[in-house]
Amino acid sequence: MAYHDLRDWIAKLEREGELARIHEKVNWDLEIGGITQETIDRKGPALLFENIKDHENTLCTKLFTGSMATYSRVALMLGVPKDTPYPDLIKIWRERFKKPVKPVVVDSGPCKENVLKGGDVDLFQFPVPKWHDRDGGRYIGTFDGVVTKDIETGWMNVGLYRQMIHDRNNAGISIATGQHIWMHWRKQGGAKGKIPMAVAIGWDPVLPAVASAPVPPGICEYDMMGALRQEPVQLVKCETSDLFVPAACEIVLEGEVSTDPNTFRDEGPFGEYTGHYCSTATPRPVFHVNCMTFRNDPIYQGALEGMPINEDHILCSVCHSAAIWDLLDERMIGGITAVNVDPSTAWANVFVQIDNSYYGQVHQVAANIWSWGKSTGIGKNIIVVDEDVDVYDLNKILWALAYRVRPSQDITIYPGWVIALDPVVHPKDRILTGPSKGERLLIDATKPFDNPKTEEWFGLNFPPSAYPDADTMTKVRKKWGKYGIKC
Repeated sequence: MAYHDLRDWIAKLEREGELARIHEKVNWDLEIGGITQETIDRKGPALLFENIKDHENTLCTKLFTGSMATYSRVALMLGVPKDTPYPDLIKIWRERFKKPVKPVVVDSGPCKENVLKGGDVDLFQFPVPKWHDRDGGRYIGTFDGVVTKDIETGWMNVGLYRQMIHDRNNAGISIATGQHIWMHWRKQGGAKGKIPMAVAIGWDPVLPAVASAPVPPGICEYDMMGALRQEPVQLVKCETSDLFVPAACEIVLEGEVSTDPNTFRDEGPFGEYTGHYCSTATPRPVFHVNCMTFRNDPIYQGALEGMPINEDHILCSVCHSAAIWDLLDERMIGGITAVNVDPSTAWANVFVQIDNSYYGQVHQVAANIWSWGKSTGIGKNIIVVDEDVDVYDLNKILWALAYRVRPSQDITIYPGWVIALDPVVHPKDRILTGPSKGERLLIDATKPFDNPKTEEWFGLNFPPSAYPDADTMTKVRKKWGKYGIKC
């Protein structure tokens, strides 16, 4: 099922009992962040704030957040039953990503209902929260699509990069080494160039979903949004550049970013996805907004970042698990039976289930993940388990760690890089804004491959699990309704 726009998505959530409208007046300064956090902690609904202090009469009066904070709502995004299990969502993502759908360009759309340029641009017309008390300001870019283009190839990228409001028409933007926007940045005229940029806010939920996904360089995220929604994205050309944005999105910010360090302004700090503040205010590029277009009565969309588990952690657990599983299959690592980039650790920990069919399989898993470009932020720690350990159940993972790990043989520390936002990296060890010096960890929590078989273990090379046999459990489950047990 494809959603025409954000309003279609909100209506679906309301019909499903997955939305709360907040009519009580709330403060954009910290209170919205606190309400959002408490709602997420309670596994509550998506939130639509309709009465925000200082924004009773601005051009935009509403804020929407939290729509991806549960797997049931990720399922609704994909148009499948809301009780679809997390592992199945990963499989659906993988299958759909194999079939990109090219976007189509249309002449106009709802995002063009209002067009303001030059001195009429005012970012404070949007009810942008200050999410956390230590944040450097109000972050307008937290759950959107940032559009840039490769000057040589024409490859258009849609990523998710934070933006902090400086004043009416300028926002700081974080551009980290290795990101796709950074690749475009490097080609855009050296230290004196300017890179056109557009920010699309509020549309079909696949917009932030794919913008935050590990899509390979050279592939346009609009193609992959079409794949997820199984319908092409309708795009319109921006007013001031040859970039394209979804025609039905709520808000579009257009402008340019200078690559000249002399134009940089302090941006940050920001409560990061790791659950920590990992940087201080630092000179970063400035997004100069020279045009903003928006729908009548627009709805601003943002996301609370910070300590897991928030909505981006839920969302990215699906797309990152799918990407790593695809990676291992593409590298022809045999016997991969499940992958979980668990949301509890904001994609630092990756759990991989294998059939444990040959010696070296565990190390091949780690070597291939760590050689992947996205591994600067994904897969700092890798735990590999057998097929009888459910990688989507942290209790089972801990059980395997307790009884299948020989510390002197099964723990490997690998020197290399970790993302600069990792809180274990001391500021003195950071290397600019990119990867930093650090260590990776592999834990082989599979049954020892080289144990000799013994009669004491029923002729096996590892003690069998003390769990009812499969035939018994099959019979019990078939008769479950007859037992009268309510669970």
